[in-house]
Amino acid sequence: MKKKVLCVLMAAAMTAAMLAGCGGKAEETKAPETEAETKAPETAAPTEAPETDAAETKAEDGSEAAGGSEGGKYGCAVPNAQNSFYATCVAGVEEGVKQYDPTASVVVTDASGDSQKQMDQIADLVSQGCKAIICIPIDSNAIIPALEEAAKAGVPVVCMDTPAGETDAVVSTVVSNNYSAGEIAGRALLEGIGGKGKIATITTTGSEAVNDRKQALYDLIEKEYPDVEIVQEEIVQNATTEEALTLMENICQANPDLAGVFTTGDVFAIGICSALQSNNYAAGEVKVTSVDGTNNAVELIESGYLLATAAQLPRELGIHSVKNALDYINGKEVTELENLDCMEVNKDNAGTYEGF
Repeated sequence: MKKKVLCVLMAAAMTAAMLAGCGGKAEETKAPETEAETKAPETAAPTEAPETDAAETKAEDGSEAAGGSEGGKYGCAVPNAQNSFYATCVAGVEEGVKQYDPTASVVVTDASGDSQKQMDQIADLVSQGCKAIICIPIDSNAIIPALEEAAKAGVPVVCMDTPAGETDAVVSTVVSNNYSAGEIAGRALLEGIGGKGKIATITTTGSEAVNDRKQALYDLIEKEYPDVEIVQEEIVQNATTEEALTLMENICQANPDLAGVFTTGDVFAIGICSALQSNNYAAGEVKVTSVDGTNNAVELIESGYLLATAAQLPRELGIHSVKNALDYINGKEVTELENLDCMEVNKDNAGTYEGF
């Protein structure tokens, strides 16, 4: 059964990789350019925010800004709505609107991984009169002009999951606490190997999120686990499961006494666990921990090959983004950068954890 689970996950990951971009989240499929509007289901209205004069404000160019603290439309611009992580972020936005602004609706745009298309879609959301835009940038710097045009039109922008580059156009950014994620996965690994032994890392390149995750592991080893040695560090240049599998096979050959592996994404954990199995390691013989909290990771945990994953909470990212947008519209102070802690998923709670 364990072998069957790993084979199925590996096949699914390889299919996804063929259709994927090379960003931080593996793109599961490319959807056609779409724009969907959903209305929050009727529900008991939450406690109303105090009335403000924000209902009608003038944009910098003299035009009427999208206004009103209640009702209207929220724009939600995502890189790929078919990706399970991003789809769950969108579901969180819709849930947040239902909770905080139940007479409003949500317009979702899907850029299919195309940064220029995302910029055009943001401009269109502004022209539709959206009261706020919640955006997951494809390219943090390329998106800046579109966000600044939205700000000039009086439309507040909240970035979700991925920060924009240096700009004053974003009123709030809501992200996962990637240091927390690395700390959760790192501690689970270091405790799992008994606080001593040789480990390897398999990570992606360069992004601030990945660097924070790795730094948390390094800090734990330096401060609390001096008997742990990192014997090999590998980079998945193309962010694919197959590449992680190949790297792990090489690590197995070079380090037969390896105790554990730390990786920064569940998509890589699939390849790592498959390599361990093909090299005749029993489930749990080499401890593996990861970050993301996908349904695939839950299956790996249940198979015994993955010890734990540090789960991001994409639904909460969406809910908090809506709250921050509405608070800003209502003249309340909002947090410029909100970091949401991750949670550990392991054999004790995998059965009840709701992944994505």
